[in-house]
Amino acid sequence: MPRNVATGPGSDEKLALLPWLALRAVPGVGLVLFQRLVAAFGDPAAVFQAPEGELRAVKGVTPAIAQAILGFRDWDRWEAELGRAHSRGVRLVTVADPEFPARLRQIPYPPPFLYVRGEVASTAGPAVALVGTRQASYYGLRMSRRLARELAEAGVTVISGLARGIDTAAHAGALEAGGPTVAVLGCGLDVVYPPENREFYDKIPAAGALVSEFPLGTPPEARNFPIRNRLISGLAQAVVVVEAGAKSGTYITVQYALEQGREVMAVPGPADAPTSRGPLRLIQEGAKLVQGVEDILGELSFRPGVRPPRETGVRDLSGPAPGADAFRPPLPEDPLLPFLGAEPLQLEELVVLSRLPAPEVLSRLTLLELQGLIRELPGKCYVLAG
Repeated sequence: MPRNVATGPGSDEKLALLPWLALRAVPGVGLVLFQRLVAAFGDPAAVFQAPEGELRAVKGVTPAIAQAILGFRDWDRWEAELGRAHSRGVRLVTVADPEFPARLRQIPYPPPFLYVRGEVASTAGPAVALVGTRQASYYGLRMSRRLARELAEAGVTVISGLARGIDTAAHAGALEAGGPTVAVLGCGLDVVYPPENREFYDKIPAAGALVSEFPLGTPPEARNFPIRNRLISGLAQAVVVVEAGAKSGTYITVQYALEQGREVMAVPGPADAPTSRGPLRLIQEGAKLVQGVEDILGELSFRPGVRPPRETGVRDLSGPAPGADAFRPPLPEDPLLPFLGAEPLQLEELVVLSRLPAPEVLSRLTLLELQGLIRELPGKCYVLAG
């Protein structure tokens, strides 16, 4: 790390956090390589001080990436980012921090840090994600709001994404009961999206937290939402689908939930309603049918007023706060990886080869790119990173 970063002005906390942002910003360092580097050297600051030979000994570190790490000079930009975050009441919580949600440490490719407004401590206890369509019916909005309110009254944290429709109703219901609720955003925490939800940007942190893994100023681009969806399911013990169409982005969250070992539940609706097709299909496939909050509480074995042991249903993480070990959960073998190599493949070809729906293929490609395992070339072509 350059001398002015190690010894320059600023709080000790800022100096400790700066290498986390910087390492994530190095070209070619995705989530997987970030994980390997921290596991090898102990923390991000040590990565920048490592000799080139030791860096290149880490699997996936090419000569170009090693040079990018050693030659990193964009410290001022990320120091300014920390300053902007502080001025907006936003904190950076790293995976090595005891405050980092324990459930997220256990998912594949966890984010190395989160931007947080409010407190995420409530996610250590009972937590349920309510998700669904943006084009919700009156019935769906009413059910989402009611379930969220009753879950919050029972001491359960309500997780959602603050999108229009089902998400907004879920947060509103939880806030009516005094929270807690956590909103996971697909943009920077200083970007209000959708605009009509501005009031929630102040109300939610008072009763829970706004959370994002994206830098401040990041716009709500479509590719961000599949990435954020894995955090919605990862923070929760169960995902409840209230309303969703036959081809809904909600299925991405459901897929993550299944991969993460979370319960999947669904609220039935009128058989002839387009927004009922998703939940009814999930119920046919084995999702728990939810008619009221009792169905959710009963399935997760906790009742109103009775809090379960910490981290029910997940591995015990009691003991010292993790450091490098926090980056060592096994990564799943993605079904797209066997088809990818040095020769570019188009999105349509991968859909045919994998026999997966196009939205799921695109979502998986986005996450593989985020991990640093693949690269996107012009024309929606993809190759393995190397």
